[in-house]
Order: sequence, then C-alpha cells, then structure tokens
Amino acid sequence: MTNRVLVFLVAVTLSLNLSASPLDDLRRSFVEASAVSYAPNDEVTERFVKYSDNGRANDVLLLQLYMSVHLPDAEVENLLAEFDWEKKCWKDIDYADMNRGRWPSTLHITRMYSLAKIYKAGNARWKDSEQISRLLHLAMSWWYENMPKCPNWWHNDIGVPKKLTAVLLMIRDELSQEEISGGLKVLERSKFGRTGQNKVWLAGNNLMKGLLIDDEALVIKARDLIAEEMCLTDEEGIQEDWSFHQHGPQIQFGNYGLTYVETISFWLRALKGTKYDFTPEQKQIVCNLMKEGICWSVYKGVMDPSYCGRQNFIDGGTGKAYSLAVAAQNMAAAIDAERDFFTNVSNECLLPELYENSLTGARYYWRSDCGIYRTPSWYASVRMHSERTVGFEFTNKENTLANFSADGAVILMQDAKEFENIFAYWDWRKVPGVTSYDDGKPIKCDDSIEGKKNNSSHVGGIVAEGVMAATMELNRDGLYALKSSFFFDDCVVCLGTDIRGSNLEFKSIITTIDQIHLQGKVKTGDNWVHHAGRGYVSLDGAKINVTTDLQKGKWDLIDPAFKEKWDEGKVFKCWFEHPVNGTAGSYAYAILPCIKKGQVAAMAKKISDTKKSPIKVLRNDSLCQAVKHDDVLVAVFHSEGQYELDGQIFVAESPKIVVKGIEKAECKLVNLE
Repeated sequence: MTNRVLVFLVAVTLSLNLSASPLDDLRRSFVEASAVSYAPNDEVTERFVKYSDNGRANDVLLLQLYMSVHLPDAEVENLLAEFDWEKKCWKDIDYADMNRGRWPSTLHITRMYSLAKIYKAGNARWKDSEQISRLLHLAMSWWYENMPKCPNWWHNDIGVPKKLTAVLLMIRDELSQEEISGGLKVLERSKFGRTGQNKVWLAGNNLMKGLLIDDEALVIKARDLIAEEMCLTDEEGIQEDWSFHQHGPQIQFGNYGLTYVETISFWLRALKGTKYDFTPEQKQIVCNLMKEGICWSVYKGVMDPSYCGRQNFIDGGTGKAYSLAVAAQNMAAAIDAERDFFTNVSNECLLPELYENSLTGARYYWRSDCGIYRTPSWYASVRMHSERTVGFEFTNKENTLANFSADGAVILMQDAKEFENIFAYWDWRKVPGVTSYDDGKPIKCDDSIEGKKNNSSHVGGIVAEGVMAATMELNRDGLYALKSSFFFDDCVVCLGTDIRGSNLEFKSIITTIDQIHLQGKVKTGDNWVHHAGRGYVSLDGAKINVTTDLQKGKWDLIDPAFKEKWDEGKVFKCWFEHPVNGTAGSYAYAILPCIKKGQVAAMAKKISDTKKSPIKVLRNDSLCQAVKHDDVLVAVFHSEGQYELDGQIFVAESPKIVVKGIEKAECKLVNLE
C-alpha cells in the first residue's frame, strides 16, 4: 500500500471520528452496555435463564435476567424453531392470556431483546446472523400490526416500550422509516411522570427515544429527570438511612429498590465518559444506596425473604441476588473507585460457593422499621412496621398470605437454603419471630390502609459496636404485644411480654421461633432444640413446641401466575403457645447459630444457672425488656422512669434503648416514642 493511500485512509478515519456527534458516542455506549453478558461462565448463564423461567417470570427483575446474558445455543435454536415465520410470532406464546403480572405477550418482546443482544455481540454463530435479523424484523412487524395491550398499565407504559426501544437502538442502522415510526407509536404511552422507580423507567424510555430520533434536547431532559431521583427524600425513593421506599413508606429493597439500582446503574454505565454523564455527587448517592442498603439484604447468593417485598416467588431469592449482581457489575464499570467492592458483590451473588461473605456488621433502617445483622458465618434480620410505615402489600393479587410478615419477623440464615422455594407451603401464621393469632378463618387479606396498619409509633432500634437491638409495640387486629430482639455476635435473644388478645374469636396466640426446610434430625432437651446446625433455648423454661410435618400449599396464593400449582415439603417449625383467656403471655428465647447439638445442651445447662449464664434476662415486662450478654447490657425502656438493672441505676426521661459495656459505642436511638 502506498503512502498516499495510507494518508488518505487516515484522513478519512479522522474525518469520521471528528464528525461523530455526542449522541453518536452515547448510542454506541448504550449498545455496548445493552449487549454485554453478566454471566461469568456457561453454568451461571443457565441459571440466569432458569431463574427467569425462560423469560416468563412475573417479577420484572427475574424476567430481566433472561435479557442479561447471551443465551445458550440450545435456547436460541428453540426460539428459532418455535417462531412461526408466516404469522410472525411464536407458536408457544398464549397471546390471548391477559394475566396482569405474568402477561404472556410480553415474552414476545423479551425474546426479541435477547436475540438482538446476541445478534450484536454473541458468539460467531449468532453475531450478525441473517436468520436472527429476519426474525427481529418480522416479530417487530407483528407487534406493530397487533399492538397488544395488558390490563396492567405498567407493561403498556413502561415494560414493552423499555424493551422494544432498546431493540430498535441495537439494530438502528438497519431500520426502515416505517419501523421507526411503529416504535414511536409504542413509545407514545411512555409519558414523563409518576414517582420513584416508575419515574426513572419512564424517563429512561424517553432517553432512548431521544437517541432513536436524534433529539438531544429530549435526551438531556430525560437524563435530568432520572437525576432528580438520584437524591435523598422523605417521600418515595432513597431515604436518608439508605433504605428505599415505593408505594408509600414501605421498605422496597427487593422490588422497586433493586429495580431502581439495576436501571440507574445501567444508565451510569451507558453515560460514563459522555457529555451527558451524571455528577459525582449523584453517583455517590446511588453507590451509598447499594453499599449501605440493598447489598446488605443478600447473603450467600440469596435475598432475605423479608426484603423480597411482595415477590417471594419461585427462585425469587436467588433470582434477586442475580439481579443485584447485574447492578453491581454495572456499578463496577461505571465508577472506577468502587470497582473492587462491586466486583466482589457480584462474585458473591453469582458464585457464593467460591466467594465468602464480605459484609459484616449491622444496619438499622429507622425510616423503614427494619434491621440487618451480619457475621462471617450467619445472617439475621428483623422486620417491623409502625404508624409511620407500611408493612406489606398485596398488589396484583400477589403475597396474599402476608398479613403477619412484618409483625416483628426475625429471619436467620446460615447456608441461605433455609427458605428456598418454601413459601407455597410455608405456614404464614408462623413467620419466624412473629407473634400471631389463629381465629379459625383464612389469613386476613385486607388491602386497606387500616387493615394493614400497626397502630403504634412505639417501634425503633439502634446499632452499637457488634450489637443491634430493635423493639416494637404490636397492636393489630385485637392482638397486643411488646417485642424486643437483641443481636450479638454469637446469638439472637428475643423477648416478648404483655401478650394479650381482645378478639373473642381467637383460637390460639403463638410466637414462632423458626420455620425452615427440615434438614436432618431434630434433637430436643428439657429447654432446648437443635436442628440444621442451630440451637434454640427457652430462657424462661417455657415449652418449645416442635413439628417436622409434610406441608402442602399453592403457589398461586403467592404468585397468581402459577394457577393451581401445588407444592409440598417437610418443614421444621418451633414455637410457643400463649394464653387466650385474658391472661397476659410472654416469651424469652435465644437462637444460637452455627452450633452443634452437644454445645446447645451445654449452653442450655449454663443458662439455667443464673450465676454462670452468659445470657441473662434482666427484665421482661411492660416497662422494660433487658438482656445481659457477657459484659454487654442492652435495655429497652418502654416508659420513662428510674430502673435498676444488674446493680446499675438507669434514668429514662422518655422511652429509649440503652447499650452499656461497649467502649466507644455510638448508639443512635431512633423512632422509639
């Protein structure tokens, strides 16, 4: 090649680069971010597909997993084989089904997205495949001609436009004007508006629209609206304690909060280095939401069921951990200074068998009435609600058994398999940690504000060095109780008092200690139980009731997409019974994680000797609930007054929680009124 030709080619290249607009740069970055695969190997890829139920999942986060990897060859071959090339749609999709959550027609667009992804960046077999290109154009034509609508506004206004516009951008260079016009017609429903994550979704759809039609002003407006949600608020969105609210003051780590960080982290990645990038301050807020909030709720590749919101669906806990991994990889790519942290989070979510839990300590989310406690070998959480917060929801007929789920739930995980796909046959009156009633009727499913409300503001918690304490006054449905939980590095202590029911229909009142999959043998002693590497000790001598029965249930009460789908399994349950005749009940117990049977028996014997016991219940009444663990004393004062505990005098000017025995303890008392 002559020097003259080389100079000519260099000049042409420079000319093309100089003529590239900022929108061209952003489009290129958008396509690259859209086409990436988040799976480190083939086995994990298969799990992405499995957890999404091959793109059919009701939960948008699980559905998104199908579009987060390069599909395996067998799956692509199946999609091609199932496509009706004459009718321009898939033969195995029931387009007439109008299910609000698991709307089958959206699978049409989901598959288009996944195929467009490998068409742009898949292996040599599928990249730039003429067959896939033809399918995409035919499938697009079918959608424009039929314009299916779902009874659930979200699919029409957000879900379908979000996926379809991404497809259009990935193959923009081969679209006809008619195909672009059809896409714009679909996008007409994505108007700016709403709040929280819904606002972010709608703005993102309009940002993509701006890229599609070369409208920089629209891109900037949409970017700015997304940025408006990258802030702290006392309304829906990121709270100052790094929890996340949507649908009122309700903890939403596993639903809207996780979807928020997955969406925002994608835009952080796509906009990085362009003139449309977000500010460092905005990025830091999202970073903190993940580092101090959402990441804490996933342990050993599973999201805590208390933080999955209304979506404890099949493979929900593991699927949401995979969604967190997607967001973490985007954050690692978007924020150089945080690359190591978020890479570790992703690895721990996707490959927990190879990467150890790295988050330890405690977080109490006072804006959301819940807390998380983590050690190197076990995880625990407490979930409550008050007059300030919403405990649960039944949207789209999901989660219909959840009436007791935020009434002081204490979840403990060691291998993170304890609750795997158990919820169809879980006894929802026996949520671990909860005091509940049985009135002989089906579990109440009242979606009104009053029907779900805990009529008390006396709910709160604190965190000190190595200790977390949380307390709630439960006042719902004619059931009253004072409940406090104390978390130490080797145990969880739970106290309850003044437990009474005013409803004459109550057949029983119970406090559940635990309910998990049966794993091996159960051993019992006079005041203790051992199962699955954990011990349960009654601290006041009350009888611990235990069953290991086969339980059966229906998934459609959890997720209506699974019509008449039954499931069953053997379940370990342990609980206390309380009087229903007007006499006030109480409980006091300790959970000992990661312990052998002989050690539980020895600990129970020690505890029975008040002089030698490392765990001492100092008081458990309507004025004060207090525990001493070795040299650390933690007390909940429910009323003002002077108290003597373990030879020390405490003066409470108002209800509060106190921790003594920890040097330099920084205890922030929140919400306990």
